[in-house]
Amino acid sequence: MHVDELLARRTQAGAPVVHGIHLLLWALDSLAAVQPNLASLCSLRVQFNKFIYLNECVDVVLMRQGPTGAQLNISVDGAPRSKVTLNFGETVEDCPGWSAAAVELPPHAGALNLDLESMAGRSGQFRFAMTPEVAATLFPAATKWLGARRIAALAACSCLVGMVCPGLYSIFSELSLRTCAEIQPSEGLAFRVTGTDPRFRSVEQEISGGGLTGIVNSFVRTPPVQQATMKSLADLVGHAEFAGSVALIVGGSRGLGELAAKLIATGGGRVIVTWKTGREDAERVAQEIRSAGGVCEALSFDANKPAAEQLAVLADAPTHAYYFATPGIFRPQAGMYATERLEEFLAVYVDGFWQLSQVLRARQPKLSLFYPSSVSITERPKGMTEYTMAKAAGEVLCADMNASQAPLHVTVCRLPRLPTDQTATITGAETADPLETMLPIIREVQSWPK
Repeated sequence: MHVDELLARRTQAGAPVVHGIHLLLWALDSLAAVQPNLASLCSLRVQFNKFIYLNECVDVVLMRQGPTGAQLNISVDGAPRSKVTLNFGETVEDCPGWSAAAVELPPHAGALNLDLESMAGRSGQFRFAMTPEVAATLFPAATKWLGARRIAALAACSCLVGMVCPGLYSIFSELSLRTCAEIQPSEGLAFRVTGTDPRFRSVEQEISGGGLTGIVNSFVRTPPVQQATMKSLADLVGHAEFAGSVALIVGGSRGLGELAAKLIATGGGRVIVTWKTGREDAERVAQEIRSAGGVCEALSFDANKPAAEQLAVLADAPTHAYYFATPGIFRPQAGMYATERLEEFLAVYVDGFWQLSQVLRARQPKLSLFYPSSVSITERPKGMTEYTMAKAAGEVLCADMNASQAPLHVTVCRLPRLPTDQTATITGAETADPLETMLPIIREVQSWPK
């Protein structure tokens, strides 16, 4: 979720995000650079509250400072995403003795994929990856203030959470550390899991190394949502139920688009799944459909670009089209409303849909389309103002298209919350069944023209 766009889109973040520990080290380095005579650090606490995405402009703000400590906020557009609390003073304790007995783990070739049960009681030690030279190059002021070993230990906390425990499906939530004197300096970070809570999918670990000791808190995030397989759908749809149709599934590489493509292909329809960034996902879906005897191809398509040029390669005119294109829905922002956010949603949910429909209508006047709206229009969840406004505008557009562009027909449905990568939460939320929701809709869309 930090370096791979394809993998990041399968997480709750929806796009690559910055390492929380990198932001912490940058904030500490920024403070030390403008105040080279800082008092010794006694302890620190960091709360990673919200994701920070690539290309966002980030500020580190000194909220308060006194003889005994300081507070930093790491913010975007004035809204805090992480908070750092520092306490100044001399080291008053030795590093804990348990870390000396920690067993060194073999080098990690990739992130471990552990379940909560196997995390309980887990312990070990792994070597620092950051050398003193690298620490001094990347964070010179913080290294001069705290020492290279403590910088390396902080960096290793990110490796612990993301690679070792919890590993693959993890989110760093909080770090609370104290400085300590090392009687026998080691070149690694020791850890032991001190608690797991299945209710909140949380993990608490005690760490020690590099002159730091304390607690790391993290969450085990929900793995990517898996849609139903072709085999599991065979008994739900008649093998010729959708025969003769050519369905274009915009955004068919995962989520509800993937499910729609599989259902239509199971019913004998020919499907074309489009992808914007998830080519591998689209090809996986197409291959699964073809392996089950269906007909499917994958096509690159960006709803923010002219549709005519991208669809010119289609040999046959689609008879049906399903529009699952969407930007990232859940993004933190400073205020209740942001013009640029609304424009981003309108570009996809209104302009993109309109362009697509007119290009397809020119080739197939009896086109049947599906426009997925949202129950957010009536439920009005907090933090989704722009998304809801854009979906409402899309509904208005569809109603006017049905009134003036017959025999073209748009089926509009306000979908409930369904389990997708974007809607997944750490603790789980009540969602409707995708199959029970989508199959009646697909049958309705496929029934046009009447």
